[in-house]
Amino acid sequence: MSNKSNPHFNEIITQSLSRRNFVQVSLAIGTAFSMSPGNALAKGIAASKIGFTSVAENLVNDVVVPEGYEWHKLMSWGDALFTNQAAAKEQIGAPFNFTREEQAKRVGTCNDMFVVFAKNYSYPWPDKAQSEYIVCSNNEYVVPYLLVAAKKGNFSPTPQEIEAMYAAQGVTIACVNHDTKSGSWSLVQVEEKEGALNRRITPFTEMVFDGPAKDHEWVKTSGVITNQIEKYAGKLPQNADGIMCGTMQNCAGGYTPWGTYLTCEENIDNMYFTTSPNCENIENARKQDGFKYDEESFGYGNVWKLGGPDQFDLSRNPFGPSLYGWVVEIDPYDPSWTPRKHTALGRKKNESATSVITKSGQVAIYTGDDQANEFVYKFISKNKFDAKNRTANRELLSEGTLYAAKFNADGSGEWLEISLEKANAVPLSGNQTPFKDHADLMVRVRDAASRLGATPMDRPEDVEAPKDNYFKGFGTVYICATGNLTEEGRKGNAANPRRKNGVTTELNYTGQIVRINETAKDHGSTTFKWEIFLMGGDHSKEIALLERPSDKKGETHNLSSWVNGKPISMGDRFAMPDNITFDGFGNAWFTTDGTPENFPCNDGIYVADTNSPAPRVVKRFLTGPIGCEITGPFVSEDNKTFFCGLQHIGGADEVGNGYRAKQPVPFSTFPNKTWPRDTIIYVRRKDGGIVGT
Repeated sequence: MSNKSNPHFNEIITQSLSRRNFVQVSLAIGTAFSMSPGNALAKGIAASKIGFTSVAENLVNDVVVPEGYEWHKLMSWGDALFTNQAAAKEQIGAPFNFTREEQAKRVGTCNDMFVVFAKNYSYPWPDKAQSEYIVCSNNEYVVPYLLVAAKKGNFSPTPQEIEAMYAAQGVTIACVNHDTKSGSWSLVQVEEKEGALNRRITPFTEMVFDGPAKDHEWVKTSGVITNQIEKYAGKLPQNADGIMCGTMQNCAGGYTPWGTYLTCEENIDNMYFTTSPNCENIENARKQDGFKYDEESFGYGNVWKLGGPDQFDLSRNPFGPSLYGWVVEIDPYDPSWTPRKHTALGRKKNESATSVITKSGQVAIYTGDDQANEFVYKFISKNKFDAKNRTANRELLSEGTLYAAKFNADGSGEWLEISLEKANAVPLSGNQTPFKDHADLMVRVRDAASRLGATPMDRPEDVEAPKDNYFKGFGTVYICATGNLTEEGRKGNAANPRRKNGVTTELNYTGQIVRINETAKDHGSTTFKWEIFLMGGDHSKEIALLERPSDKKGETHNLSSWVNGKPISMGDRFAMPDNITFDGFGNAWFTTDGTPENFPCNDGIYVADTNSPAPRVVKRFLTGPIGCEITGPFVSEDNKTFFCGLQHIGGADEVGNGYRAKQPVPFSTFPNKTWPRDTIIYVRRKDGGIVGT
């Protein structure tokens, strides 16, 4: 839902690249190196080069890593979190008795964001390997056909199984052990009791809203309905202002200097349904300011067709979606602390929440809104980080200033402040209505960013700022834009401005990674410079006419990654970058989600040196089994272990056709050759050395 008057990012790229030499700008802007906790460069160790042999393009139904490396499973969907549980079974369908109660005690499905916390918190974060950790992993969504096996070709899950599908989402928190000698990692089951560190956060867990929108009419109304429904299930909030809405559709996220986990609610429309589309409740809701815009923007009620708990029925709870689309803070060290939904960061399809300390000591949080033609955001806390008071810092994200990014054609950019006064000063159009107050502004922040002139982007997913183990950033920020297949995004040059098939402007099939440099290398700045760090596509030539396998129409598209007649990258081709992280040597490790729809290769992990000028070398480090997306990349503080998730394994075939239970088994049965189970893996060098070198 972009403002039609805002130039799309692809138009800006087109204008910008016609005015400057891209490679020269890359040299000027791209000199700042990237670092992560445990940074070796900060200790005076010479920067390492990418040294592994690339994995070849393949459609292998397994994990493939470079020669000299090995991968191991850390945890899979259904693994028990507690000592009194039976082990997951190797069988067709769910590997355990698939109920809401049981799923809430086991590792969730569709793992995404993944973070490793030292079991004993310290600041700065430790830069040496530990033997005990707490891991947090998002469980983004569910593919029903992969959870409940069809019977004789008929897919008809029971109400109990559908409720369990909701509970399979959210967050998994678990203790793990690390053998520092052998390098092995293992899930630790704990005793099931109050205060246990192992736990699940599901769409039924109690939440507390804070910030400007905590008392918004939509939130309060839907909160009361949700609590009433959960009361019948025997679940009551422990806090006076608690709402039993939990969290769901959790994609990327982040982690804070004070040791908390930030999880982001993304495609919330996926789980709402409507038993009576034109009922009185919905019609009355549409009379409220902003509801029609919100309904169209998020598109809720149009995807999930199986039915489910009453609180997700728009006919019963039309304002229910207002309870989701937030950044949620969870304390892995303190199970007694009720997770917080921070409304000061705005409601959208949040994809990331990257924390960096500004030069003035405040905390900056970067987020993307993962939908075509939406925006990139930055939040600056009002108060400063206190290294001596861990728990007090849990209030930092309750109050601050939210900004949206505007990219200018000359390579400059600015962070536009999203304020009530400025947003309401913009003339209204279409079904827009004035914002009543700051609460309304945050609930409808997409509309506000559009009115203020933020730049529509091509599905801005992960937004990451490299930092050291003090969480001090270096002014660089990387934005993974996965692509844009909307007609609205076609205008200009379809976000890949050099791509044309004859005279026809292409859609953005393969995405790109944008890099910005904050002014004065300060993450508290309101201005920046920007460049394209990498473009997805074929690096071999300027006009790379390829048939996309998923089109099935014999159509040929220009999927070259060249920009303005120059190669921006070389090495291994990729498509649709999704999540990104950094090691201690200036290397970016990024995942893909959709490569098989463009090239004959499973999705994977790619590595590029952030210090190099264009054209930058891209190397394929890992590929996953058929039908899976690669998620949650994370490099350990000693740079000797690489983690990632394998999500919706077997959910699609070699060219992206979705599994719909018409086949006797899914397209992959990884990891145990019985039924697909989404899995988090870790990868190490066989000689115990630094990964990637």
